[in-house]
Parts: sequence; C-alpha cells; structure tokens
Amino acid sequence: MVEDETKKEKEGEDNTEDQRTLRIFSGAFNDFKKRYPHYLSDFTDAFEYRCLVTVIFMFFACIAPSITFGGLMGKYTDERMGTTETLLAQSLCGVIWGLFSCQPFIIQSATGPVLIFEASLYRLCTVLELDLLSVRFFAGIWIFVICLIVVAFEGSWLLRYVSRFTEEIFAVMISGIFIFESINFMRKTNNDNPVEDYTFYEHQHHDCNQTEVSARPCHFGEPNTTLLTGLILFMTFFLACSLRYVRSTIWFGKHVRNIFGDFGVFIAISLVAFLTQQLFPDPILAVTESSSFPVHPIRPSPSLSLELRHFSLLLTRKERGLVKGSGLNWDLVLVGFCCLISSLFGLPWMCAAAVQSLAHCSSLTITKKDKLNPNRMVVERVIEQRVTTICVSLLIGAFAFLGSVLRLPMASLFGVFLYLGVMNLVGVELVKRTALFFVPVKYHWVTSYTKTMKVWRIHMYTVIQLVLVIIISIVKQGTYTALAFPFVLILFIVFRHTIIPKLFSKEELEALDAEEDNEDKREDRDGYTETALPI
Repeated sequence: MVEDETKKEKEGEDNTEDQRTLRIFSGAFNDFKKRYPHYLSDFTDAFEYRCLVTVIFMFFACIAPSITFGGLMGKYTDERMGTTETLLAQSLCGVIWGLFSCQPFIIQSATGPVLIFEASLYRLCTVLELDLLSVRFFAGIWIFVICLIVVAFEGSWLLRYVSRFTEEIFAVMISGIFIFESINFMRKTNNDNPVEDYTFYEHQHHDCNQTEVSARPCHFGEPNTTLLTGLILFMTFFLACSLRYVRSTIWFGKHVRNIFGDFGVFIAISLVAFLTQQLFPDPILAVTESSSFPVHPIRPSPSLSLELRHFSLLLTRKERGLVKGSGLNWDLVLVGFCCLISSLFGLPWMCAAAVQSLAHCSSLTITKKDKLNPNRMVVERVIEQRVTTICVSLLIGAFAFLGSVLRLPMASLFGVFLYLGVMNLVGVELVKRTALFFVPVKYHWVTSYTKTMKVWRIHMYTVIQLVLVIIISIVKQGTYTALAFPFVLILFIVFRHTIIPKLFSKEELEALDAEEDNEDKREDRDGYTETALPI
C-alpha cells in the first residue's frame, strides 16, 4: 500500500515537472501547497518512542562529521571559521530547515565538497588580498539571488540531466582529495618534525641558540610528533573501518551491530582522543581550536561573482518513497536563504548531507518481512515529521559552547578524512569498472553491462570517465582555477548528453549510466552504498 502511494506520488511529481508553466515561482507555490496540508501532522506524528531514539542516534551520527569538518575548516581558513562556527551554522540552518522545508528529513551539515570549496576560496582571497568574510557575505547574496532566479523559472527540472556519469566523476574526485589531504598532512608533519635521533635535535637547538636575537625565531621540532601523528591518524581510520564492518559480521546481536556501524566514527574519534589525552598530556600534537563567534566589518570586495559557481553544490536530492512528498523548488529557495543567513553572520555554508539524511530516513522507517519472500524486508510505514530534525539541530547548537571538549587531535580528524575518502568510493561503479582492467574476463562479476556489452566497450567508457577525473582534478589544484570546478562539472553534463550518445548506443548507456534498482530493503543497509555523492 505504501509502495503504491509512493509510486503515485513519484508519478505526480514527474508529471508536474513535465507540465511546466510560464508563471513565475509556480513550482515553489505548488510545492508549498502540496506540503502545507501535512504541516500539523508533521508535529503530531512525532509522539512516538522511535522519534526520541532517532534524536539521540542522529545527534551522535551528525556531531562527529561536524566536528571533523569544523576542525579542518579552521585549519584551511586560518581560524577565520572553526569548529564553533560550523556547529552554530548547522544548528541555525537545521532549525530553519526543520520548520520550513518541504523535506525535513534532509540533514543540513558541512560536507566535504563545501569544505574543499571554502579552502580554495580562502587561498584565492589570500592571493588577491581580499577579506574572506567580506567575499562570502556578497557571495551569500548572489547565491540567494541565483536560487530565486532558478526557482522562478522552474530550473530545477534540469536536474534530470545529472546522471551517474557525472556523479561518479565528482565522487571519485572528492574522495581523491580527501585521501590526498590526509597524506599531505602527514608529509607536512614529517617536514616540521622529522623522524631523527636525539643528536639531530641537539644540533638543532645548538644552532638555533647561536643565532642573533633579532633573527626570526627558530622552530624546534619534536622527535615524537610524526610517529604519534601517524599512529593516531591510522588508528582512527582502522578503528572506524572495523566498527563499520561489524555490521556485516555475526558478532553480537543485530541491534548492537547496527550501533557499532552507525556510531563507528563517533566511537573512533572519542576513544582515540581520550587515549591521546591520557597517555600524551604534553601539547606536542596539533589540536582543533574552538574559536570565538566572529564579529567582522563588512567591506565591499571586487570580483565576487566567482562564488556563483558554488550554486551547483547546493542542490538537494529529493527523498524517495515518502507519502507526504517533497518540494525541490521550495527547498532550493530555503537553501539559498540559509546560505544568506550564514554569510551574514560569518558562518560556514551548509548543504544536504547525503549519508546522514539517508540514515535519518532509515531510522524512522518501520519495516516488516515480505510475505512472499521472508528474507526480504519491505517498508511498512515511515514516521514523517519535523521534530527530530529540530531537536537534533538544537542539541548541536548547545554542544557548540563546550569549547574544551572540542579540542581534539588534528591527526584524528584527518583519520576521519581518510576514512570518508575511502568509504565514499564504496559502491561507485567507476571504481568497480576500473578494477575490471585487472580481472580476467571469465571472472567478471555479473552486472547489466558485463552481460550485454563487449569488454573493450566497457573499458572505453571507463577511460573517458578517468580522463575527465584527471581534468577536473587539475582544474581543482590550480590557485586561480580551483573555483571553476563546478562549471567544469556542468560541461561534463553537456558532454554526457551531446558527445557520449554518439560513441555508445542507447542500450549500452542504459546499462552503464542508468540508475540501478535497489532491491535491497534490509533495515541495516549502509548509507554509503546508497548514494554516489560524497559526504
């Protein structure tokens, strides 16, 4: 019954997209009118014990990535924005989203792509001698204006042209940056504190003492820092990975396995941070700083239209299979408004966090065994409401003021960064097809494309994607070109719908690029494998 209603809802949404009108903002008004009749029930339906459990679960599921990205945000922006600002922004945007969005299940959070964009923007502002927060203030205005223009003419229907071809390229690029930044952090730590014997540091202190007082102060390396940094980074990574894979073992009960899988990152960070503080109390390791709430003068800055490219990273993905529906146009206006508010107060931008949103929806989904197939779980109903999103956001805001708790080893956060880079590659078809280069044909796993296509045709498609990954990675690494990578992604979408159809048949593209039907309805399914977009 629920599946039939979901199918009708989906067909209704598709028909609405096809029957586009010339009325300004008609899409946003239609979204609002469809969702408004359910507004009261969004609060009354929350009086269930499962919602309380979900609030606790989602708080821990969201706080670890938020602290991670907040700490790294402070590192990449020279503490212009740090952990406190990130948590406050998530709290503020989360409350706004929970109250006014058409799809309150979506979790607003700092994400990897936004973090990388912020770092690129800071580097550009440093080179051009611009004030970062001033640039971001005007950028927030432009983001909101662009969102209004797109929604006014129902531009969100263009999302149908974004296929797995582009999503896979984007996911691999972001994951590669995650992994590279973790390795680069270890390299910089080793350069500042090389692994040498005691004689090396004895000579270093002696040479430094011989310099004049007016000379630049010497840097005294710590002989144990590199070893401890590597130990903490990889301990966090392996512990998070191990806890995640507990879910698929036979250890403990099902609910305990799910707890280890869902809270793996939080447990890993907490345990490693506790052991570090207890065993190594001396401040020889870099830690996150809980910076104060910023109050900065707003000064006009030129050439601020570069921030328009951030728009492509702010599009939210609609939740599927929900009876009350959703509204992409209205939610896009709300995303722009949240960016405007964040820019006004000097806070990081928030956008939809794919994995946390899927976990939020899954935690409120009640399943039952299929009568025809007892090994398969089907959806009985979903507790659709707004209260969990609002409560989780308020808890995150309260946690932002626990400054001393937020002092975590930076190495542990980069361990989470490495974990996210590796886990984001799980389930990406581009990675699986790349592995086919090294697997004999008789051992190829059965998929829609291995059954219907010649091997060299599959490799040809994979090579094209890998070349595009290299191109966008080169663009991303340039100081002046880094902010252009969303535009490059748009060009890849055009390339997919103009050039690729001339190289591959319609049947081949359906096998390679079509969305796969996910028949896995298990209650403990993993959010990383359900989305090609990185966290």
